Amino acid sequence: MENKKLIIYGNGQMARMFLHFAQLEHEVVAFTVDRSVLSDAVIEGIPVIPFEEIETHYSPADHCLIIAVGYREMNHLRARKYQEGLAKGYTFASYIHSSVVRHSSVSVGENAIILDHVAIHPYTQIGNSVFIASNASIGHGCRIEDNCWINSGVAIGGETVIGNATFLGINATIGDNTQLGGQCFVGANTLITRSTSAEEVYISASGERFPLSSQAFLQFISRSSR
Repeated sequence: MENKKLIIYGNGQMARMFLHFAQLEHEVVAFTVDRSVLSDAVIEGIPVIPFEEIETHYSPADHCLIIAVGYREMNHLRARKYQEGLAKGYTFASYIHSSVVRHSSVSVGENAIILDHVAIHPYTQIGNSVFIASNASIGHGCRIEDNCWINSGVAIGGETVIGNATFLGINATIGDNTQLGGQCFVGANTLITRSTSAEEVYISASGERFPLSSQAFLQFISRSSR
């Protein structure tokens, strides 16, 4: 697969961002999306080809795919396009940034994207079509099932299971020995310490506005610390 040229499925912010990571290790020859959502014919000098006809332009024998779309449809879009790509005969690349320590006991499936400075501890299993953003931390012996989306700064304790197609927001924290059911939505800065059922939503309160301007607040805390 290392010798195959790469096609990125997607034309949104996620795909455009990921291009700059992918080009560090692959020759990216095309973007592809469904004809119904095709807008630009070219992105950063790279052609955008309708997915319905991609195999007539770029042979599956010489090219591999990776899906770079967000968590739309609770991650089902990414899962569906992975299956459609397989049906067209393509193999799928996975991208793991060079800053990630690759322990021999860690397994990563196909069509996974793992960005910079992610810590993945030994004996962790990561499924197909998983996205993990920068600076996440995954403890030892975890299982991240297919199609999950893990945002920047997420911390997952050891021996934890993250169920299929679950979304973890920025800086969410999942305790050790916890099992999250499939398709859960855990919002930013949310702490989960108990196992959940499938399709549940957990959201923490947003920060409260303090009734002073920033300069007045600094003067207030300066006086309070004397």
